[in-house]
Amino acid sequence: MKPAKAGAVIPLRSAERHGSNSMKHSPRFNFRLRRLALRPTRGLAGREEGSSLFELAMALPVLAMLLVGIIKAGILFYDYEELADAVAVGARTLATSRGVSSACTTAQTAVTNAAANLVAANITVTISFPATNTNTDSCSPVALYSNDDAQVQATYPCDMKIPFLGNVIPGCTLSSQTIIRIE
Repeated sequence: MKPAKAGAVIPLRSAERHGSNSMKHSPRFNFRLRRLALRPTRGLAGREEGSSLFELAMALPVLAMLLVGIIKAGILFYDYEELADAVAVGARTLATSRGVSSACTTAQTAVTNAAANLVAANITVTISFPATNTNTDSCSPVALYSNDDAQVQATYPCDMKIPFLGNVIPGCTLSSQTIIRIE
């Protein structure tokens, strides 16, 4: 090592700067390091490890009921569309059954057969003739006159039971009607 020039600053090692015992840790400081590294899992306020799981547990039942409600509403709409199509089929059958001996029974059977995905025993079919008709007032085969109107109406009970909420629309009934001119 070269001798230092007069007035030059010589860098000191840290042990020389702070004394020989300055780099030793106090037992109290070591205890703090151990305590921070080995935290107990209980009793620490402000921890957020389980908060997202708790939020999911609170929101999941509500979201599940909402999803089931949307699915049930879709099924309800499908049932209505099927009932409306079945009434249209029954009305066409009645319109073309002027000479048939059991025209109304044939039309009612056509409605229940056309609604294949609905429970046939729950479908109520009503055939009526508006008061504006000049000739037709009943469903007898000789009483069906050309150019008179007939009304075919069907009702079907709907089911809107959602888990944990029960029946959200009590007494719900789907209804569809068609007025058609007899040919």
